[in-house]
Amino acid sequence: MPEIGKHLFLTGDKQVGKSTLLRRLIDARQLDCAGFETQAFYMNGERRGFTLHGRVEMPPYENDCICCVRIGEKKAAPVPEAFSQNGVDILQKSLESANAYILMDEIGRLESRSEAFCAQVLQTLDGEKRVLGVLQKCSSTLVEQISARNDVTVITVTPDNREELLQTLCEAY
Repeated sequence: MPEIGKHLFLTGDKQVGKSTLLRRLIDARQLDCAGFETQAFYMNGERRGFTLHGRVEMPPYENDCICCVRIGEKKAAPVPEAFSQNGVDILQKSLESANAYILMDEIGRLESRSEAFCAQVLQTLDGEKRVLGVLQKCSSTLVEQISARNDVTVITVTPDNREELLQTLCEAY
């Protein structure tokens, strides 16, 4: 495994356990994380989209805003304003917080429609805090920019390496 840089991002196939692995690392090492998580929301037992959940102090009407909605089978439409307003605010508050780490779970295609959010993600990576995140396996300028940075380590999670990765990451953090 490569030496882990300042920032760590996990990637891999859908539903392989990238976010779960990060949560297990955060819990095991008791890492103090600000940042955001995308969380599925359901109606009538079916997933209808995702919300942007900030891990910083925010008014309840601003947190957990819908950032994408399902519009068909395997099709989703982003809500760019959720990223441009709430996402940017979450990352700015995360930089100002006392937390040592910033979680970005997850970054993919949908965020690319918000130039303000993409710029804030890159500015956050330029800051002093360490970032832990998830990158979707997709074609996205933002994902490519993050992956190409010298201070970022990207590790691919598979069903075969998940448990070993947890051990290795716990030792590194």
